[in-house]
Amino acid sequence: MILKTMTQLILAGTLGLTAQATLADRADAEENLHKLKLPAGFHIDVYAEVEGARQMALGQSTGTVFVGTRGNNVFAVVDKNKDRKADKVVKILDDLKVGNGVAMHQGNLYVAEQNRIAIYPAPGFDLNLPFKQMREVIYDKLPDKAHHGWRYITFGPDNKLYVTVGAPCNICNPQGIEGSIIRMNADGSDAEVYAKGIRNSVGMDFQPDTGTLYFTDNNVDMLGDDNPPGELNAAPKAGMHFGFPYYAGGKAQHPDWKGKKAPQKVTFPVEEFQAHTANLGFKFYTGDMFPADYKGDAIIAQHGSWNRTSPVGYQLMRVTFDDNHQVTGQEVFIDGWLQNGEAWGRPTDVLQLSDGSLLISDDYNDVIYRVSYGDDKAPIKTVSSPSNNKTITDLIMPESAIAAPDGRVFITEIGEFGKAGDGKVTVIDKSGQKATLATDLNDPKGIDLWNNELYIADVDHVVKVDMNGKVTVAADTKAFPGKPVFLNDMEIDGNGTLYVSDSGNDDGENAGIYQITQAGKVSEILSDSSAIKRPNGLLMDGNDSLLVADFGTGDLYRMSISTGKTEALNKGFGGADGLVRDSKGYLYVSDWQNGKVWQLVEPKATPQLISDDFVSAADISLSADGQSIMVPDMKGGKLVYLPIQ
Repeated sequence: MILKTMTQLILAGTLGLTAQATLADRADAEENLHKLKLPAGFHIDVYAEVEGARQMALGQSTGTVFVGTRGNNVFAVVDKNKDRKADKVVKILDDLKVGNGVAMHQGNLYVAEQNRIAIYPAPGFDLNLPFKQMREVIYDKLPDKAHHGWRYITFGPDNKLYVTVGAPCNICNPQGIEGSIIRMNADGSDAEVYAKGIRNSVGMDFQPDTGTLYFTDNNVDMLGDDNPPGELNAAPKAGMHFGFPYYAGGKAQHPDWKGKKAPQKVTFPVEEFQAHTANLGFKFYTGDMFPADYKGDAIIAQHGSWNRTSPVGYQLMRVTFDDNHQVTGQEVFIDGWLQNGEAWGRPTDVLQLSDGSLLISDDYNDVIYRVSYGDDKAPIKTVSSPSNNKTITDLIMPESAIAAPDGRVFITEIGEFGKAGDGKVTVIDKSGQKATLATDLNDPKGIDLWNNELYIADVDHVVKVDMNGKVTVAADTKAFPGKPVFLNDMEIDGNGTLYVSDSGNDDGENAGIYQITQAGKVSEILSDSSAIKRPNGLLMDGNDSLLVADFGTGDLYRMSISTGKTEALNKGFGGADGLVRDSKGYLYVSDWQNGKVWQLVEPKATPQLISDDFVSAADISLSADGQSIMVPDMKGGKLVYLPIQ
């Protein structure tokens, strides 16, 4: 699973990843920081040096920041010690065609190029993966035109991917999906035009409380220094038209289009900006670091003019909203990148970190800034998670748990062992409150999360549970080529392929490991004739390998998915059950039989016992904030958060 398959961030190596030094040119930017004007109490620092930094996306749990460019690169910015300054900048892709758009969804990185969109599995936890080989193109019908060919992407509250598609001109009649925002399912299917009449949007965000899509738009050039205005638009529903090319920006019209009528009603901007300021990426502020009146306001990066007689822009704007989520005005938030008619920096995108600070990319100065408020030495606020609260008690035979990126935790409860129908899935919200999500399961064990749906091993079949608690069968008993007897752990790779261990009976008969595709095809990739007696815990270990905990012998193995070949790595884990890695790459192994949890710096290292306080430590996983190992104490009837940092 995405939160379980965390491997050590090896930041350079044989797979062609290159680490970029972060000290070479940042000093130039730092020397100019004093020129920036910020509101009282705010601070700005250089967070990282990233060549051509454009759109940014935040990785889950580790907080790695992924950065697109208008060149052929995408970078990963790693702050390992969480001191609010990047430790490493890693080039993870270098063969793209304008790789501007980046977004994270369900632990996977989405990159939009000029001509296509692709998925790259699980980069947040293993930057050593061969991403070029793992690339899955999900959409290849973007107009392959250089003019306004830099895409901006984001996921909406409907779990659909939204993509800006600029018009390939200053002003013209767009063809096909040009001059629009399109949306599609996370797998690239059912693509449709969501909004049209948009010249060149390079910034989108969804208003947190209403779910309404807002976007900036850069309007027609060559109509004078002060015409037409830049735009912030709201698109609460599909099918709206925002005027281009019939309107050059706002209600201004180009002379060549004044006599032409738009094909439908035009929706005008909710806020206009000075002409040529080039409003790009933005975010609605939802954090707690800034003063309370900033919450719900939009912070917008103005890239700055390129053809105005007197340059304008090169600043951050704050658009204010009232309690009814309506625009009330705008003001300069930070300026000073423009000095005496010359720019030394160009803000490009805005990203909010988990502590409430903001990152600002600058593709001219090749840096990312961090904007904070108050005492910058204060402890970092982590993602709200039940791990910050007490142990979850009063569970009935809890076997497995998985943390969603938003901090919720899902737990399988077996109930009475061997009794059909009394198993369930419990959800713990961010405040620690417990509720039942799904019932009528048998003996549910391993649980994993993929595309906002839970997959659960339940004795002899696999079920899928959506966020409303609806249960469907993902793999029926009859679909298994062998005889499923004791389906146990569940692991999902970056492509959504499921791996399920079967611990068999006490003698290991009918034990094995199954592979289940998203299409429902089940294959046996390890049989009961292998060296592994009773496979239990599974953990992805690269692109074609699984780590396997043997419940029968207490040994740890590595298994090749493609060949089935096994390699013994370690031993002495008693009733070896769960496997998980943390953000540093350390491996953890639980012992159900003896109630222990071990830590290993790598699979062959000497195990270090970190806890022996459990009755029966079952299938462990990582908390959403990455600070704890979640340990279901099955016979103890509780879920314990074991601190690791």
